[in-house]
Amino acid sequence: MHFYIDSVEETQALASKMAPWLNPGMVILLDGPLGSGKTTFTQKVGKELGVKRAIKSPTYTIVKEYPLPNFKLIHIDAYRLEEGGADTIDFDSYLNEPSIIFIEWSEYLYDYLPLNRLRIKFVPQTDPNQREIILMVEGESTEQYQELLEKMEEI
Repeated sequence: MHFYIDSVEETQALASKMAPWLNPGMVILLDGPLGSGKTTFTQKVGKELGVKRAIKSPTYTIVKEYPLPNFKLIHIDAYRLEEGGADTIDFDSYLNEPSIIFIEWSEYLYDYLPLNRLRIKFVPQTDPNQREIILMVEGESTEQYQELLEKMEEI
């Protein structure tokens, strides 16, 4: 599924449309170069889910947790793990508790990722304000992710 956006506001609008269809247990991978909208997207989803405090990129802390009434929003930025260290994150604990997990720079956690997930690619265009945003389901048992995409098509 492809979306073409022309502004930060349109990125946020897309995140707002997705938020109601996210469920605990989902893992969302965010791919794209620095400044492509990954954290902006996560911030808006978090606000829509009810996170009250500021959502900042966990570039230096690697992981930030945002408790909500029935689950946690987990935001992982694996950029600093390019040289290694992914084994220092207790990734399984995040997968075994009710949470929605957003992962930036997921290629540095590849060996730890669950098979079933949603990948969102942020592809900058010639105009610096424009992006192509591509949503792809990965895995074999992906019913919840397929349902999310179907809901996104209806919007």
